[in-house]
Amino acid sequence: MASAKADKILDVYKELSKNPILTSAEITPTVKRGIKVESVWLQRNLERRKKQKFIRDFSFDSELELLAESFPSDITSEVSKISSNDDTIKAILRDVTADGKSKQFIEIWDKKHLIKSYDLSAFDVHGDVYSEPTFSAFQLSPDNKRLLYVAEKKLKKSEPFYKQKSKHKNKKCEEEEPTRGAEYVFKPEWGEQLVGKHRSVVVILDINEDTIVSLDSIPDDYFPGQVIWAPNGVDIVGVAYKLYPRYLGLKFCTNRESYIFHLKDNIFRKLTAQSDSCRSPRFSPDGNYLVWLERTISTAHHHVQRLMYLKWNTLETPVVLIDTVQDVMIISKNKKFHGLYNQSLTKRCWSDDSKYVFFSTPQRSTIKSYMIDLDTKLITEIDNPNGASLSILDVNKNHISFAKFTPIQPSQLVIGKFDPHGPDVGKLLMKNCTNPLTDINKYNLMYENVEFMYDNNDTVKDFNFTYLGKQQSEKSMPLIAIAHGGPHSVFSNEFNLSHAVFASLGFGVLLINYRGSTGLGGNSIEYILGRVGESDVLDCVTAINTAMKKYPWLDPQRVSLCGGSHGGFINAHLSGQYPEMFKAVVIRNPVIDLAAMFTITDIPDWCPGETGNSAIATLPETSSPSEYTELLKKLLNHSPILHADKVKAPTLIALGSNDLRVPPSQGKLWYYRISANNVPAKVYVYDDNHSLSKDEVEIDFVINTVLWISEHGG
Repeated sequence: MASAKADKILDVYKELSKNPILTSAEITPTVKRGIKVESVWLQRNLERRKKQKFIRDFSFDSELELLAESFPSDITSEVSKISSNDDTIKAILRDVTADGKSKQFIEIWDKKHLIKSYDLSAFDVHGDVYSEPTFSAFQLSPDNKRLLYVAEKKLKKSEPFYKQKSKHKNKKCEEEEPTRGAEYVFKPEWGEQLVGKHRSVVVILDINEDTIVSLDSIPDDYFPGQVIWAPNGVDIVGVAYKLYPRYLGLKFCTNRESYIFHLKDNIFRKLTAQSDSCRSPRFSPDGNYLVWLERTISTAHHHVQRLMYLKWNTLETPVVLIDTVQDVMIISKNKKFHGLYNQSLTKRCWSDDSKYVFFSTPQRSTIKSYMIDLDTKLITEIDNPNGASLSILDVNKNHISFAKFTPIQPSQLVIGKFDPHGPDVGKLLMKNCTNPLTDINKYNLMYENVEFMYDNNDTVKDFNFTYLGKQQSEKSMPLIAIAHGGPHSVFSNEFNLSHAVFASLGFGVLLINYRGSTGLGGNSIEYILGRVGESDVLDCVTAINTAMKKYPWLDPQRVSLCGGSHGGFINAHLSGQYPEMFKAVVIRNPVIDLAAMFTITDIPDWCPGETGNSAIATLPETSSPSEYTELLKKLLNHSPILHADKVKAPTLIALGSNDLRVPPSQGKLWYYRISANNVPAKVYVYDDNHSLSKDEVEIDFVINTVLWISEHGG
């Protein structure tokens, strides 16, 4: 019976996983005001247990009528690539296996052939080139003669105190004398999903001279990244993270001290203030303006942001284009805008005349796209009548590529044409370029975003949730309630394969954006601080009860929970605080004991911050331990572990053995505690990090989740 059930789940998973994921779409002008779009997609290859990367090219005329499209071409070995501004050459960073070893090569191509190839290990100037968006850069200079990128700094070689050596030393060995006994010296790194990032270096590859040089003019107490050429093609602008003895985790954390910097004549200058965290510097096409994202550093690990700009030629004081929004502001056409929450700006985000900046950001339950007029500071939403999420991928010559998606529609490529002189700048000529490969409509699914407002005296009263499932059902339907992680994250009408599988198999799925989620205004983010395990738990219970009334086919006797990280924290709380309400629970890398997590996570400041306390950077004096003791008490009081003895629902726990954010000891603690009370429980430990995103992990987790919930009454 279980085997037949697993096969049914697998069949649905295999069908839905055929839909590739759109990751980028670069626009290039062609003749007669046409364009070519080079789109990059990821496709799950279940047989190879990995995702393959491929490109599809589309050609359009001036009215966005499709002229031609190419056959998909595999580019899995490509790590990064960039085309020159004049589209005459292209640089590609490639990971390949050569001589039995993994190596990185940089290739320079024109439209006819491979011009040059550089084996970076042969130059031995630096370590691996960074490709993770937090730090990475890969940009050709305006004259196409140099390539700018960021890599791991080359470390001095080390060796054991005892190592047998030849008595005949050559000159090279004398020049590279390693440090003895330094093999095991600890080197700080940036934590979860940024392992191995110890020290960065800005690098310039001179294509004419075939030289690779790392720059040494950035102070040692800064970690540079996201570098770009200044308009003169000589100066460099980038982001510099301030270094301290302990690197706090940076993935998904926008509250780390960082600066926009300017490197001119080997002189390093910071352009932003110490109290801010900055990223995504972007120059206008005419070179007159620089924009970037910025937020004030605070305890919340992600928060509403500002969009800043600077007149480059005068280097005056930076100006706020879009300020932080605490609740809502009214923009063009009397529409509501709740602030900026995007992790970055697209590499090209300007109109051709350098008067508009384009961006996408979560808003309530959806990702919306906007433009802002640099002169008037007027924000205009890009029209998108059907309510799908619309996320900008590239902007070039007033053409915009988008990814468009919903919970029941995988990401699709859309092209838009912007007319800055038209009567309605927010109304673009839009064309859909692709369609889903599998017919999800046959499952009769729907989704609906629901807003909820408490009738009480809370300073923040509203949150929202999304229902995903059958449009209606004559028989009762089990419900899976899912709270996102973060807590400063959001469900934003994205297609999630796991959620789509659950819904296609006959479950109702409830995606809950509790107070504290992004996209709802800065006040909502602040509201949850000091209330974790309380307001977020209440919002989830309220969402479930509201959904039961709104969708009468849902069965209140068959409600299960699923969620990871802070979502796992909420689910553990729910199963302990409301033990009679849930039939089964599935949690991924859950936060269980905040006091214990405080000492082992890569973001220790998260624990006191979310519980409404200030982080303790160093332990207090031994003669006055009360501050530390009181902090640990407060952390424990917000922790699910206090409710473990009340749990009744059978619980499946999925853990990543390499998780640095919420180490697996947290989930194991929950397992040991509820198992001691004879609550059915099972743990899966995967060779993965906090995300549990490896392909072989995803498929195993999805199938086991459905089997577990089905077995225990869901």
